[in-house]
Amino acid sequence: SDFLIMWNNFSSMGSMMTIMFIFMFILKFMEMMLFKRKIIFVIKCNNNEWKFNKPISNHSNLEKNFLFMK
Repeated sequence: SDFLIMWNNFSSMGSMMTIMFIFMFILKFMEMMLFKRKIIFVIKCNNNEWKFNKPISNHSNLEKNFLFMK
């Protein structure tokens, strides 16, 4: 009887953790879709696509070698 009570408690805790994880995952996904956050760290690269997070107007597949600013 004690084992069944313990198993029932563990099972309830596991299901609650699963529900909470799914709820937090959905909220995080919604926040990711709604808000566009700024990048915290500075990208030390002169590639404008990385800086502005979009391709430049004269974009081509032939990229120059990355030159890092020091």
